[in-house]
Amino acid sequence: EGMKIAVRETIDFITERFPHLTRQEAYMIASVAVDYHVTQVVDGTKGIHGMIPKAIFVGR
Repeated sequence: EGMKIAVRETIDFITERFPHLTRQEAYMIASVAVDYHVTQVVDGTKGIHGMIPKAIFVGR
């Protein structure tokens, strides 16, 4: 479930900053260019973080 939320948030992030991109295009970017990591905090709460390389947006 956490991964689904992270991908949705990534799509929202991309489409808000690049309004010319569709949600489908943002999903494609998220699926091939974003590096997701599962993290865990001391109390056992798990989180997922996505790293988007800035270089993929150069020249846009």
